[in-house]
Amino acid sequence: MAKKDGLDQEVRRVIYKFILQHPGLHLNELSRKLCIPVSTINYHLNCLKKIEALITKSEGRYVRYYVTKKIGSRDTTIINLLRKDVPLRIVVFLLLYPDSSQIKISRYLGRHSTTIAFHLEKLIGKDIVEHSPNGTEINYRVKSQEDIFQILLRYHESLLQDSVDNIAYA
Repeated sequence: MAKKDGLDQEVRRVIYKFILQHPGLHLNELSRKLCIPVSTINYHLNCLKKIEALITKSEGRYVRYYVTKKIGSRDTTIINLLRKDVPLRIVVFLLLYPDSSQIKISRYLGRHSTTIAFHLEKLIGKDIVEHSPNGTEINYRVKSQEDIFQILLRYHESLLQDSVDNIAYA
């Protein structure tokens, strides 16, 4: 690759290609998965950002990295949430069992109902999940099922691996 494109160093190319395949990872995840020290990763990420090869999206205390022009803003929002185990499991559950109640989701995932409520509110706030009253309970469903399904298909290896990693490092 040409020197002027910023991908002249092997480490930078490795990082760039990895982020292309695994969008939405944060600094420590990249360091751990690529076995490159945090300071080295950070330096190369800043170089890639400077040449506009990468964009970042802040989420709480994390800054997540994406390859420029390879992923839309809506997809980054969805991927940011699906990088977390509980929201990912809720979304997959709702794709399989639409119009489920919070209690049903809680029982199936083995999580306290307040934990499920917290994550459902985040998913609703990001326009990923919608709810509708059904008698005495509220039912939830994935709003844009096809879009979410496509993201899960496109990045399934990355998202599933991260979910396994989250359990291993918990």
